[in-house]
Amino acid sequence: MAKQNREPEQKLAVYDATALVGLRTLVYDAAIEHIDEDNERSIELPKLDQLLAAAAISRCLMPARLRGPEIRAIRKTMRLTLNDLAKRLDAKAAPETVSRWESDAQPMGAYVEKVLRLVVCEQLKGDAPGVTYNASALANLEIIDPWRSDPDYELPPIGLIYGRLKEQSGAVIEAWDTKLAA
Repeated sequence: MAKQNREPEQKLAVYDATALVGLRTLVYDAAIEHIDEDNERSIELPKLDQLLAAAAISRCLMPARLRGPEIRAIRKTMRLTLNDLAKRLDAKAAPETVSRWESDAQPMGAYVEKVLRLVVCEQLKGDAPGVTYNASALANLEIIDPWRSDPDYELPPIGLIYGRLKEQSGAVIEAWDTKLAA
């Protein structure tokens, strides 16, 4: 195999992090592509835990119903077992119910989905300082099911950019922030 003359490291303008995050996510100006001497490619993303938290919160702020694989990805980002998540949502909830939600065998009710979204945002907000949410707006969010009328509906990707943010205290931090659509 012929080796190409490529830079050993370069920052990618856009990187599809969906496979890593478990949620449809595009990362802007942050993924670093490494190419070794055997022309093997690897990708490095800064502050991976913060990226996962920012993506999970961003998805919870979108009005489209959460689908099974997304619920699973969010649960894993929160580092919860099926049993842990069931307990966090309702003392009477069963891990088997969470499993059915994650496999899309049973739809999650609108009330429980709002509770899940609030739990996610509250638990992960410290790991995602660049993504803000309003709990009362989230509680009043009208959850829609675009797949009901269009089974081929494709959810728009979450766009995140890694950069320097100024906190209310005046400190400057590096964090993942939602990227506004152009």
